[in-house]
Amino acid sequence: MMHLRPVNPKCALALAVLLVASAWTAGHSAAREIADMTARADGSRIHWTLSNAAQDRPNRVVLIAQGSGCSPARSSPSVAMLAEILSDYAVLTVEKAGVAPADVLTERIEGCSDTYLESHTVSQRVADVAAVLEDLKERRLFDGDLVLFGGSEGGAVVSVLAHEAVETDAVVVLSTGTGLTMAEFLPLVAPPPAMEQMRAAFDGIRSDPDAAGVLGGVSYNWWRDVLDRRFSDDLLKADIPVLLIHGGRDKSAPVEAARATRDAFVAAGQERRLTYWEFETWDHAMVDPQGRSHMGEVLTQVRRWIDEQTRPQR
Repeated sequence: MMHLRPVNPKCALALAVLLVASAWTAGHSAAREIADMTARADGSRIHWTLSNAAQDRPNRVVLIAQGSGCSPARSSPSVAMLAEILSDYAVLTVEKAGVAPADVLTERIEGCSDTYLESHTVSQRVADVAAVLEDLKERRLFDGDLVLFGGSEGGAVVSVLAHEAVETDAVVVLSTGTGLTMAEFLPLVAPPPAMEQMRAAFDGIRSDPDAAGVLGGVSYNWWRDVLDRRFSDDLLKADIPVLLIHGGRDKSAPVEAARATRDAFVAAGQERRLTYWEFETWDHAMVDPQGRSHMGEVLTQVRRWIDEQTRPQR
């Protein structure tokens, strides 16, 4: 059965206070933040950060996959907020190719490195997370229990990991156009003149696998990787609880794409493992028409949902 739960700001605030107050209990006195690297097969390095990691035992891990752009993961206010709300979990963030935790950018997309433009794709992010998780296992920092959270582009990453990472217990997808391909949903949000230019570029990207270029701040390879992929198909391949969250006023990933995922779960007879929250008047970043952000309320409620699926080790 699918659920649409309204956020109660008073309950959210009370829970947030409780979480912060209990974040550093005696049982977590040995916790620390680890920032390190894992090698790819080609010798390049993947930067990652693991917060609240116990040193004396493997940790249950929550992966937070950030959205688009080449800024470091922890520079995102939403990522930082969720990491604080989950402060008694081991929280993992994995940087994209060509991005390091200490990078400072004045713009989220402009100023990205050549390595980022050459190597960054959703599939590369999936492979990088898998490599980091294996590395954490070898270091005895990961106990094999995993929850995935992804927003926007990160939602595409965790949709794939939901069935490829066998350790996954639950997955949360926020503001991601999972139920329609990008080729299908972009006409719903892009102005017609811009869409005409993009269609022409997409035709070239599809027809010539060697064509190179940058479109919308990412490479043609990034577009090839996602343009015709429906990430709800990946979520349907998994056998775990899924929480799908979307704003009705989302102008980046239209709500029609989230509703298509909901309908796909129903058609497949898998609606019992889907929890669907649609907030009618909120946008891609959970901001209402008056400009008030509700992201903190939503993420606090996400924390409660995660706890309902399987309790973390403490």
